[in-house]
Amino acid sequence: PVIITKNGRGDTAIISLQDYKQMTAELELLKMLAESEEDIRLGRVGDIQDTFDNIRKNLLSRDK
Repeated sequence: PVIITKNGRGDTAIISLQDYKQMTAELELLKMLAESEEDIRLGRVGDIQDTFDNIRKNLLSRDK
């Protein structure tokens, strides 16, 4: 990454598109995991096969 400073402090970062895509994918996964933990805590659970089918469907539709 390239860091642009303003008044001697980091202000803006420039990263490659590949790094950006990787970072956003990781953040999305962390968000899904946090939501999943809350679902478990609240008792919102379902059949594991249905769960994996939904995850697979969401991941495949994101790549389009």
